[in-house]
Amino acid sequence: MVGEDFSADRMADEFVNYLYDKYRGSRHVRRVASWLGLLILGLEKIKDKWSIPRSRQLFFEADGHRYKMKYNHTIRPRGGIEIVEIGEGRGAPEIGSVMAITSLDDAARFYAHPRLRQQR
Repeated sequence: MVGEDFSADRMADEFVNYLYDKYRGSRHVRRVASWLGLLILGLEKIKDKWSIPRSRQLFFEADGHRYKMKYNHTIRPRGGIEIVEIGEGRGAPEIGSVMAITSLDDAARFYAHPRLRQQR
């Protein structure tokens, strides 16, 4: 799903449906599923365009930079959602972590004040 002309509601449906179809409600999926709506609504405020070119990652562009949102098992003991800046080229090479979301409160803060900050 690529483009700029679809709603946050459709993006959330696509992403959550994929997670539940693929992972059948595993503990990791259940833990982060409630965060995804807030994160996607926050992204909608700042993104230029977005897509899910790879089934497990949401890609987006904002302020001339490219990013991906993905699950990261190593954030905290139980994992979380990481936003990573990516470069041009084959395989979307990672430049660096921009943000880690490790709780529903983190997701709510991102929704209320969506900002991307480099954590290098």
